[in-house]
Amino acid sequence: MPRFLIVLLFLAPLSTWGFSSERTESYVQQALTQNLWDDPQWLRLGHYRKSWGRYHSAIEGNFFLSPEGAFNPRAELLQTIRSLFSSSENSKHPQCRYLARTQWLQSRLKISDADLASCPEQDSWKKVLGAEELYIVFASSDLNSAGSSFGHTFLRAHNPKNTKERELLDYGINYAALTGEDSGALFALKGLFGFYPGAYSMLPYYQKIREYTNLEGRSLWEYKLKLSASQVDFLINHLLELEGSYSAYYFLTDNCSQQILELLEVAVPERDLTSSFRDATIPLDTLKVLRDQWLLEGERSRPSLQAYWQAHYKNLNSEEKQTVRQIVETGHSSELQNLSARSQASSLEASLSYLAIKEYRDQKEYKDLKYRLSVQRAQLGNITEPVALETPRSPLLSPDSQAYYFSVGSQDERSFVSFKYRRAFHDLLSDDSGLSPFSHLEVLGMELRYETEAERLDLHQMTLLKIFNSPPVTEFETPLTWRFDLGTEPKFNPYLHWGVGFSRDLPFKNFSRASLLFVNDNFDLANIPRPHVGLETLLMSKWNNGLRSVISARALQNTRTGHVLGVGSAGVSWGGQSIEYRFETELYDRVPLVKASVIF
Repeated sequence: MPRFLIVLLFLAPLSTWGFSSERTESYVQQALTQNLWDDPQWLRLGHYRKSWGRYHSAIEGNFFLSPEGAFNPRAELLQTIRSLFSSSENSKHPQCRYLARTQWLQSRLKISDADLASCPEQDSWKKVLGAEELYIVFASSDLNSAGSSFGHTFLRAHNPKNTKERELLDYGINYAALTGEDSGALFALKGLFGFYPGAYSMLPYYQKIREYTNLEGRSLWEYKLKLSASQVDFLINHLLELEGSYSAYYFLTDNCSQQILELLEVAVPERDLTSSFRDATIPLDTLKVLRDQWLLEGERSRPSLQAYWQAHYKNLNSEEKQTVRQIVETGHSSELQNLSARSQASSLEASLSYLAIKEYRDQKEYKDLKYRLSVQRAQLGNITEPVALETPRSPLLSPDSQAYYFSVGSQDERSFVSFKYRRAFHDLLSDDSGLSPFSHLEVLGMELRYETEAERLDLHQMTLLKIFNSPPVTEFETPLTWRFDLGTEPKFNPYLHWGVGFSRDLPFKNFSRASLLFVNDNFDLANIPRPHVGLETLLMSKWNNGLRSVISARALQNTRTGHVLGVGSAGVSWGGQSIEYRFETELYDRVPLVKASVIF
């Protein structure tokens, strides 16, 4: 073969790139002329935030091309142009690594077709993904996990070919902390102070369903985002750019919801979705921002397996509950013969529902038992009504996480007015739509009280962290009820209260739950601690007319002096998303308190 043909064959693949330093510098000049580094979409692509007049991006890893890229959008833009439109010795061209940046520059600059590389590997993957729509998914809160206390949001990339139940084959886009094997207090502390890296991941949606609705018993709500197919494609391109990068994960600020909003801003740079979330980003609040920006349409709830089981359990009588317990614990169903045909059917249906949960918790299959129970149920025929799940209230109807309390009242015959600010999240008398029922999660609450007769203003109470979690005991499960309360009383006297016990739902027409706890209240920790131990009981109810009520009683003994004090309290509230009215009364060691509040 002639030598010149060999040279031509060698140069042929390179000729498709067509890069020239002159054209590359012309792109640089176009960018300089247009001040493209100040373009909102470029700033979104770099996840830049501006504070004190300077830019900074939280993204770390291999994301930035310029050494100054994390805090200099101009330097990163110019380095991006020079990297994307210069010849590359690598088999994988930088344009295929930075798909969204390339696409955006192509829309802003007069780029020659000869300078655009083909990326068959990425094109093939995106074709298989087939994402043309995006849904944002909210997972309800789980107070047993610090990272899930406020709920969780992630995205579902929807392929229109996946209709009906095939949508489980869609992919979920998740941002989460990489925590390793950490748990407990270490997990919470490291998460609060950003010691974990956070990164995006993509998993089949059915795996996310398995994680939340099956394993953790958390219901999901899905909302379609008003994005065009081209905007979804651009967001997916940017997601591929983030591969191998990470940022510090903070439970309260740079968490799942903050990063998901920043990801969405890449697709809609004209929308400001994140600027109001700097000190704390709470998933429920981010949903409402998307609603207020008219980016949400439709709503669909996915009840958890736990919700289906609870619906079955609620309809069982005592004999049926005993039969179900025998079946799930021993695998035998001898007690079925003592029941009527309808009760047998109800017991078998409930057993199958509970076994579905048990399989995920135990990581063990019960195929033979489930098959045998299914055959027995089929032989009884159609003699029961389908179990009806109560339609849960939309998370969008819940009050905002921040609240302002304006109160008037009297304590020990001294009148007062007070103002309280609660940063997050809700208390026992709040509307708990989309939240764990009968729970309390309060962070950074502060109450100022002005005594009208004494004309004295005081910081009455500061709540640093207050949690109450009351999962109900059933014949099949005995979860612990627990509470933790850390803060200060008047004169900045710190206190620490905690308690542990059990709760049970009551068979009343209204939704009611009773709790009994062993409590340890510790007052005046700055001086001589005054530990008190005793018992506390609560009766919590939600009524059909929107009323919510809590009645509690405590008997506490001072372990130093032996003095026993009694505390009784009652509260009722009514209201919804924008305003709430509340009346509370308490008798604390024979000192009466009454208080009426309006909460915004």
